[in-house]
Amino acid sequence: MHTYDTTDFWSWWTETLDNGWKRGEFLFAEPAARRMTVQGKVLNTQTDDTLIVTIPLEVRTPQLIKNLRKVLEDNKEKVSNARNKSRALYPVASSVRLSTLHQTLQVWDTWNEHKHRKKKYEQAALAGIYVNNVVNGETVESLKRADLPYGDVQQEVRRRQIMAFNRYLTAANDYIENVGKGRFPLRNK
Repeated sequence: MHTYDTTDFWSWWTETLDNGWKRGEFLFAEPAARRMTVQGKVLNTQTDDTLIVTIPLEVRTPQLIKNLRKVLEDNKEKVSNARNKSRALYPVASSVRLSTLHQTLQVWDTWNEHKHRKKKYEQAALAGIYVNNVVNGETVESLKRADLPYGDVQQEVRRRQIMAFNRYLTAANDYIENVGKGRFPLRNK
């Protein structure tokens, strides 16, 4: 048992100690709440898109959530960069409409199946490529019905089909070449 030389409890309780605290506060007060803090680079494996945060478990969940939101807001640029960075094995290199990729695949498959047996304008039709078949206000069908010569119109429509087919075929070759380099769907310049 330890005795103290006072009969006045209040004097004992409020006496200032060497550390600047009053005795009662020093002995019985809860310490200031610890704060959530962001650590510097701690691990060798830590990347620039990682934050290591210490979380004091005695803090209530709503306050932790508020503090975490503040940490994210304070690191807004890092957060934005990390969220915009692809981690895919083969990241998407450019934006291409899915229907365009599908049509390109159709052309590639048609080409590989029929390249030595059918003409390109026939393959364009098989691949489902749409081209405008109106030439100077006339179509092959309308000229045939009128029993008029249609060879020039037919030749122009076929030229359009061949050009469209060649564009898709070139795109397919570019995609195939660049996917081997880890860049899809990317066209060559």
